Amino acid sequence: MDTITYEIIRSSLYAIAREMKVATTRTAGSPIIHSGGDASAAIFDAEMQLVAQGNDIPTMLGSAVISTRISVEAIGKENLRPGDVIISNDVYLGGGNHQSDVQFTRPVFVDDQIIAFTMTRGHWSDIGGQSPGSYATDTWDIFGEGVRIPPVRLYRNDEVVEDVQTLILQNTRDPETRLLDVQAQYAGCYVGDQRLIALARKYGAQAIAATAKRSLDHSESLMREALRKIPDGVYTAEDEINAVFIDGGNPQTVPIKVKITKTADEIEFDYAGSGRQVRGGINCPFSVTCNSTWFIVKAITDVSIPINQGCYRPVTIKAEPGSILNCEFPISVVSGNTETSPRVIDMLMTALSQAVPYRVIGQSNCAACAGVFSGSDPDMERVARTRRKLASFIDVHGGGMGARQTRDGVSAIRVYVGNAGAQTVEGIEQTYPLLVREWSLVPDSGGAGRQRGGLAAKRVYEVLYDEATFTVAGERENQPPLGQDHGMAGSPFTSHILRADGSDETVRGRGGQIIVHKGDAVLVQPAGSGGFGNPGERDHALVLADLADGYITRQSAIRDYGVPPSVLDGEND
Repeated sequence: MDTITYEIIRSSLYAIAREMKVATTRTAGSPIIHSGGDASAAIFDAEMQLVAQGNDIPTMLGSAVISTRISVEAIGKENLRPGDVIISNDVYLGGGNHQSDVQFTRPVFVDDQIIAFTMTRGHWSDIGGQSPGSYATDTWDIFGEGVRIPPVRLYRNDEVVEDVQTLILQNTRDPETRLLDVQAQYAGCYVGDQRLIALARKYGAQAIAATAKRSLDHSESLMREALRKIPDGVYTAEDEINAVFIDGGNPQTVPIKVKITKTADEIEFDYAGSGRQVRGGINCPFSVTCNSTWFIVKAITDVSIPINQGCYRPVTIKAEPGSILNCEFPISVVSGNTETSPRVIDMLMTALSQAVPYRVIGQSNCAACAGVFSGSDPDMERVARTRRKLASFIDVHGGGMGARQTRDGVSAIRVYVGNAGAQTVEGIEQTYPLLVREWSLVPDSGGAGRQRGGLAAKRVYEVLYDEATFTVAGERENQPPLGQDHGMAGSPFTSHILRADGSDETVRGRGGQIIVHKGDAVLVQPAGSGGFGNPGERDHALVLADLADGYITRQSAIRDYGVPPSVLDGEND
């Protein structure tokens, strides 16, 4: 195949994946999908290897390397027919990342042969379980986190299997909205199917297969070349994760450890010595640990390498079964995917700072920091408009991304394996019984440094429900994000409820649902991030600019950056 044809087909595969994501998000019912973009799409070859993906949610796409193969093998590739669509979300039977993320997998047939698979995955705003919104971390086991869907066919011959759909939807709290999510993800897979068939009709199925193989091999070659530039050696690091359940009134922690062995064009990550799995949803399935590892390899090498499964071939990953980083049935996992996973990435950067200090950053907020409200909507006009009495709202919150060697960190952002956005104030207030009182950057939440850490953004919601549940999954409540190369730490996670009677209640980042009432105000503030380099080396002009922008306070300018009060007073004059 000539190079021009190869590039046309290869680029078309990535374009199709992006179009699949658009088709999904435009029609989904969950606002976190259609507004926050918490969905992903990808194309796999006939051997279930990831060959093209959109710029979507890394944790969904990395784990899909495992879950797509498991989904197809569970049904049997030989048993699949045109128009089949497999649904799955189960962590243990389907290789998923957590049960709120539901995967659809569709075989693409040309002349009675499977030439590819299309995949969509979306975060459903409720999947059942013990708490509305399906995001409580204080679950006893996986059954408290929502309905488990092993790989089963939800569509046959492009017709929905009504019994299966009914069983799934009626185990969620808002089946009407979930139906829209089902139809949206089916649409995404169908769009990919039709585009691939058209591509095969134009260039031939063999050309698509040859392009996939060449693309995988090319990315592998580029990754091996990039790995050769990293010094050989053994690099280690360790950290600890807060447990969910408190023993004797004292917060318990679980160790995580890694030994990275870099040799020539290969790299091995061994997580031996990490703590055993624990009660509560902070454990990582092996698919999530793999994704965190693949993410850091891509981040420290070359971001221009086309992303596909070939990038992961030089990487070996080991984690002890039954550990917090390779948990076993029936332990719960919901926050392992969104909070423990980025903590693993921060640990990996600590280890790799010994090898590639110019490629790492200060520690970050490390959380989706998902806040969930759920209750009956008291506004009958809105109920009539939305056709939804139960208003279950989930929002992710942006914290700080750590400072880099040559640049400040990024403020108010999801980091690492998360790529979803916060919902708009207008959308929230039009659709849910909530009023957003404040959405603002938090001064001094970014760690001081030669390069300043990114700031956290806090949101304050006024509750308009008569009664609702509130759940939040925060991270770095007790371990603030540290800086690199003498940079200072950022602020920790915090959440409070200011009751209508004036009392103030602290909300744990590792907890269950709390009842809120009309007039209560709920604050959610993710962690900030660490700085990079000695704060005393920061240009005073930059410090003064940060002060003028409200990123830091006067006290921080004097205390952390060493700017004399006379300079500050002169600037104010």
